[in-house]
Amino acid sequence: MAASPDGGYPTAEAQIGCQDSSAQTENIPKPAIPQPLADNAVSGEKRKRAEGEEADCPPNPLWKTSLCSYFRRTGGSCSHGSTCRYAHGEEELRQRPDGSWDPTSERGKEASGVTKREVAGDDENDEDNDVTNGASKKKLKQDGVTSGTDANGDASEFGDRCAKSARDVVTPYANFSYSDQLQFKRSSLEKILKKLTRNARKVCPTGALFPQWIMKSKESAGLACKLEDIVASPHVNGYRNKCEFTIGLSNEGKPTVGFTLGTFKTGVTAVAEPVDCPNISSIAIKYASIFQEFLQNSSLPVWCRHKNTGFWRQFTVREGRRPRNVTNVEYVHPEIGEVMLIFQVCSLGHDNGVISSEFEKMAHAFSSEAAVCSPLLPLTHLVIQEHQGISNVAPYDAPLRSLLFPKPDCGPLTEPVSETEEPRIHDYINDLKFSISPTAFFQVNTLAAEKLYSLAGDWAGLDVDTLLFDVCCGTGTIGLTLAHRVGMVVGIEVNASAVSDAHRNAEINGIKNCRFVCGKAEDVMGSLLKEYLDVPQKQDDPSNATKRSDKEIACSENNGLEEQELGNQENSSLDMGVASRQQFKNVVAIVDPPRSGLHPTVIKALRTHSGLRKLVYISCNPDTLAANAIELCSNCPEEDKGKKDNRGWRNMSSAGLARRRVKSMPKSEPFCPVKAMGFDLFPHTSHCEMVMLMER
Repeated sequence: MAASPDGGYPTAEAQIGCQDSSAQTENIPKPAIPQPLADNAVSGEKRKRAEGEEADCPPNPLWKTSLCSYFRRTGGSCSHGSTCRYAHGEEELRQRPDGSWDPTSERGKEASGVTKREVAGDDENDEDNDVTNGASKKKLKQDGVTSGTDANGDASEFGDRCAKSARDVVTPYANFSYSDQLQFKRSSLEKILKKLTRNARKVCPTGALFPQWIMKSKESAGLACKLEDIVASPHVNGYRNKCEFTIGLSNEGKPTVGFTLGTFKTGVTAVAEPVDCPNISSIAIKYASIFQEFLQNSSLPVWCRHKNTGFWRQFTVREGRRPRNVTNVEYVHPEIGEVMLIFQVCSLGHDNGVISSEFEKMAHAFSSEAAVCSPLLPLTHLVIQEHQGISNVAPYDAPLRSLLFPKPDCGPLTEPVSETEEPRIHDYINDLKFSISPTAFFQVNTLAAEKLYSLAGDWAGLDVDTLLFDVCCGTGTIGLTLAHRVGMVVGIEVNASAVSDAHRNAEINGIKNCRFVCGKAEDVMGSLLKEYLDVPQKQDDPSNATKRSDKEIACSENNGLEEQELGNQENSSLDMGVASRQQFKNVVAIVDPPRSGLHPTVIKALRTHSGLRKLVYISCNPDTLAANAIELCSNCPEEDKGKKDNRGWRNMSSAGLARRRVKSMPKSEPFCPVKAMGFDLFPHTSHCEMVMLMER
């Protein structure tokens, strides 16, 4: 996936893959403010309440019930001014409908003693974090221990309920048999497919015939398509090759490396150690324990989410497997050959000399502990990631640097990594070697991913006359594992490090029929489809030559990332020019987007290019797959669309937004959902990948 359940979940791995529920506040529509009151929205609102005047559009119940995130950080007003829907001081803050106050306010602290609410929308998570956030929402409904923090950010007990242990948050299904877990997930996927059918019915124009696939759904209990048996994970325990641990305070106020016991919205910030979490590898648990021991005597503080201050924020362990035929019994896990440790820190306001000294102590601590373990712990890279944002979810281009450390055998310092080259570890899928940089997406369950990619290739009906678009390609895992079955692969990925890894991976494995484009899929997808699917022009006329869109060029220039193409230019089996495009009789797209799904512009491009006849959608969030499928598989209304009332769109569900966008979709032939299958890449959690084949 490009991006997902590695693409990555904020209670570190515990919140892998799910968006914090506080982000829902971000979707509150901005109420209309009469123009005479625009300069003084607060006083105007008070005047309206006092005089009993009625506004043109009643304000949302949560209007100005939370403090502005910019105000919290700086103490000043934001750029939205009087139109900002958040308050910029205690005098502007309104009480919530349930009688509570924003917990970041003084009144909120007095009422509960804790800060309960995260800045709206700031805690959105990437694809790698798909283990715990969604699971914790269910578990928080159950009774648990009480823990939290006081107004100063120190751990203390309070009345809110939270999970009893990290195991409850990270792996809520761990107490069920694995066969029961698979049944739960299959039932969940069935509900999603039924929901897709219901929403697609609502889109159909009045009096028009339903698409054939909707008519057939009556024969399968309302399912949009046939649901194959769910595929079990080859490994049920310790399967994660990447774990993101939160750094914070435990219930007892002790610096801890693990997972938070709840959500910031509910006021739970206590961190518990990752013991008894069956999906975490023993290597990751051991390194988390070593780092936690180091933090007890560290002169730098752990991150406080209430004050947005501190130094140590997050700790990530990435593991790389050895080739299947190579093992080393000296290590804890013979199949694990490389380990990268990533430390997310915020150096703002801290002395550089103290930081350097602390990093040196930390490097020696990890090296010495790895050496004394019996069997040995592999240790390849120590990487520092600098991030100053509110959420621990750092941008993919956050600054990185490597640390020197003594080798586990207590020898000299390791060779420094070049400033122009990122540290990397390696893993293997289908006997292909993959280079992985610190922030690049790579499936967290490698063995299950092998089955997933193989099935995607089978469903796509690949052959030597196939042109394969790998959308959100990440490090190129899908395209490269299927390259030997197609004529050409075109991969698209926004993360520059991942694209660099994809090129490197193709070179390592001697694959020359792949091209990787660095850019947002919504910016480049349309131009690439035109380039390969539209009728080619004569090459001898420069005015007719295929050109990149202005938007694509601007995107590349603004990011300093020009399109990169892979292949031996002197002896390439494929010419990337117009002539080579004529040889592909079959054009297929495999998409593996992050949890938020495909951008509407990408969906429009895929649907409106009739030369694309087959689409395989791999989703780490089946709900967004169903929403995207509404736009891809529903009939477009033929009548005049006219102007639509867009008020309230921020409060609409993803399915509701999809139904609205279908009404403005250019007339085009829809896809038809043919079949779907679940893949359990995340045993013991509520998450499950789903693959759907769409054809037209």
